[in-house]
Amino acid sequence: MTSSANSRSSFRPDIEGLRGLAVLLVVLFHSRVPGFDGGFVGVDIFFALSGYLITGLIVAEVEQTGTFSFRNFYARRVRRLLPASGLAVVGILLFGFFIYSPLEMASYAKWAIYTSLYISNYMFMRDAANYFAADVETNPFLHTWSLAIEEQFYLFWPALIVLSLSWLKSRRRLAVVLCVICIASFIFCVWLTRVRQPWAFFSLPSRVWEFSLGGMACLLGNPQLAQRSSMLKWLAWGGLVAVLVAGSLYSPLTKFPGYTAALPVVGTIAILILGASGIPSSLGKLLSTRVLQYLGRLSYSWYLWHWPVLLFAAAWFPDITWRGRLVASGVALIIAQFTFSLLEHPVRTSSFLAVRPVLSLALALIVPAIGLTVARVTQGRSLASLRSSQQRGIWAASKDSRALFDSKCLTLAGGTRLAQCEFGDHESSSVIVLFGDSHAEHWFPAIQSIADEKRWRLVTLLKASCPVARVETYSIVLKREDKECSTWREAALQRIAELRPHVVILAEADVYVVNRGGVPTDRPLLSTERWEEGLQSTLSFLSTHGLRTLVIADVPRAEFDVPTCLSREAARRLGAKKCVLNRDSALNADARSAEAIAVREVPNSRLVDYVDTFCPDASCQLMIEGNVVYRDSNHLTSTFARSFAPSLTSEIDSLLSAAGNQTQTR
Repeated sequence: MTSSANSRSSFRPDIEGLRGLAVLLVVLFHSRVPGFDGGFVGVDIFFALSGYLITGLIVAEVEQTGTFSFRNFYARRVRRLLPASGLAVVGILLFGFFIYSPLEMASYAKWAIYTSLYISNYMFMRDAANYFAADVETNPFLHTWSLAIEEQFYLFWPALIVLSLSWLKSRRRLAVVLCVICIASFIFCVWLTRVRQPWAFFSLPSRVWEFSLGGMACLLGNPQLAQRSSMLKWLAWGGLVAVLVAGSLYSPLTKFPGYTAALPVVGTIAILILGASGIPSSLGKLLSTRVLQYLGRLSYSWYLWHWPVLLFAAAWFPDITWRGRLVASGVALIIAQFTFSLLEHPVRTSSFLAVRPVLSLALALIVPAIGLTVARVTQGRSLASLRSSQQRGIWAASKDSRALFDSKCLTLAGGTRLAQCEFGDHESSSVIVLFGDSHAEHWFPAIQSIADEKRWRLVTLLKASCPVARVETYSIVLKREDKECSTWREAALQRIAELRPHVVILAEADVYVVNRGGVPTDRPLLSTERWEEGLQSTLSFLSTHGLRTLVIADVPRAEFDVPTCLSREAARRLGAKKCVLNRDSALNADARSAEAIAVREVPNSRLVDYVDTFCPDASCQLMIEGNVVYRDSNHLTSTFARSFAPSLTSEIDSLLSAAGNQTQTR
């Protein structure tokens, strides 16, 4: 590739068209348009493009001038990226005041801070792997993770390229360096995707191979490329097919990035190489069409605005369809046009700033400072609202949780360690075990009250997202079959058999089971027959060891975060509707029926179902006797769970009496 191909004055319509294609795929994916479940690969196209362009710019400057101006480079990056992103941060916070509740805004203000500091990807990586974190998929700053990765890439890549060229004095040797980085990062990406997918998705080290591959592609020379015109055309068309296949056939269940990310990235590289050769082609004409050129020109601003606008629309119109989401994306495109015309383009092309790089670099301090200031003001006002009489109880409910999680007594996704914790009277010979997933954990306050009152020894064996029924499940956190769950479960059962407790209290979520009346989900689900067999197998194991088991049926599950909905309703936000939980959709009737059959078939087992307490009629209650029932969409608040202690005491006593072995307390 000649130096002119990467010079600042050159324009590549194919690259602009690729930008348009990339942002279009992302928008169609986020708009939930059928057929574009893998549109998230548009971000990978952007990563490959950035590696290609930035490496080319640096190499061209070094070869032409014998040096490289880091000051001018970062000044151009600041003018290109920060003004528009800073406006988006402030805009999201300001619009959010009219739509989101104080509870949400107090949280989102923190994310505005992370975004302003370009570290949001690592915060999302933390929360995506945190079972109890707020749902990242409803965060209006979620899309900024990729911008953070790009900014982090810009921090170290120029120095790497310049130093490598200075020492090695050769493009070919530089290509070897980039190849080594690419291979190492790709291997790390594949491994991390298998063991901790969210970390692989959101971190720079597992993504740098995509930038590296783009950098390697820009080092190819034009003379060699021009001699292989026919092959390059076929490869480029194959690359476009690869990108479109990934955008169409991939889905949120795909193990990504890993091996699967190679398809859209390599496809993008094939298209770029054809464009660099200068060979006229029908693919080049396709990418040069007005629509793709227009979308490519606005790709950055549209990317910044489309996600928050989609979430605003969904908050205002909870029943919005994919067609409505497309309309919202169109509104975001209009906002992007204004952002581009009034801010992004004028600042980027400003001749005044171009000759004063120090002023441009000053924006790197000013823009984040504005975002941080607005975020702190927003956070302060939101917290003040939460302390009001209307919001105080709701705010308390959202935090009324995770007693065991905070004390490291809950094994998280991907772990197999038995996190055994003990409470109550540690010296008592009367032992009670709480066994299950987080839907057993949220009963802990009631069980602990019983243990304290009766002076029992309480042992907890809990693992998030891991049912006690002997079934194989799919982990939405790990994006694969949860083999660790099965390993942990068997170890926990063996430990319970060793403890020989007087009673085992078992509870689990039934979200893993097909629910004909529930909301459709992408998670692979189990049949009710398999659920019944799995639970019966677990109960039979316990019964065979002479143990008595009390099974607590799952609580109703809301389709929304309860404290958030109540907070919006109390604050009378735009689009806020009365929070109603329909009984038929909240309960998995088939799973409950299967559990009842399993318990009935196994001796020394008893089922307790509080469905009538939660759902006395066609609707399920979200507040009972002034207490908020849920801390999120499906976990009880500790305060409300504790109110079940008397009832559970009676159930435990009945189970022991029926077995003819009345528990003796100390």
